[in-house]
Amino acid sequence: MFLPVLMIVSIATAQSQVQVYGSETLLDKLRLNKSIEGITDTHYSDIEGNPYICRDFFEGKVTMNNGEIYDVDLRYDIYAGEIHFRVKGVIYVIANHDQVQSVEIDNNKFVYSDYKLSPGKKNVAGSTYFMLLTDGRCKLLEKKNIRIQDPEPPKLYQEAKPAKFILKDDTYYLKLGEKSAVKIKGKKDLLEMLDDQQDNLKLFLRSNKLSTGKREDLIKIITFYNEF
Repeated sequence: MFLPVLMIVSIATAQSQVQVYGSETLLDKLRLNKSIEGITDTHYSDIEGNPYICRDFFEGKVTMNNGEIYDVDLRYDIYAGEIHFRVKGVIYVIANHDQVQSVEIDNNKFVYSDYKLSPGKKNVAGSTYFMLLTDGRCKLLEKKNIRIQDPEPPKLYQEAKPAKFILKDDTYYLKLGEKSAVKIKGKKDLLEMLDDQQDNLKLFLRSNKLSTGKREDLIKIITFYNEF
């Protein structure tokens, strides 16, 4: 179940002044083929539930690496790990992630990164959009997770049940500079990643009774780390 990807070519060189463009200009600037009909939601039509953070599109911003900003209608597809934008009812996928600095949807900011599943892993496990929780020399990233539960055939006294989307627990990653994001499973992983301030972090966690398993606590921890 894969969404067709619309390739985006390189945009013009950076300008000295940031300009704000609309959605139609985004199509022109990225030179997407307007004859392509975009994507549809039919591939999810037989699945119960919602694969998006919000099914509706929201007014948002796409910030390119050259500083240009586009005001467009956006949504985030958790299952496909894709950002969609809509122009005159046609839905497109942002495919050239290297050109995009960040995406803002309904007060949530997303960045694209490859990732590893633990500090000790050498190989990259994949890449996706993450929700940016804390910015700085160390970024705290939140990965939304979802799965499809298989359909159930009819049983005695029970009708058949369709496949449905099931939300899973969010997972958290740290990204130092331009390195790959790394999944943090607990205190040990966090201290290994941020070993240059290990003693200060141990004291901060202990004195404030913070847990690396809580979103709010992780925000406090990484905010504290970024102050050094």
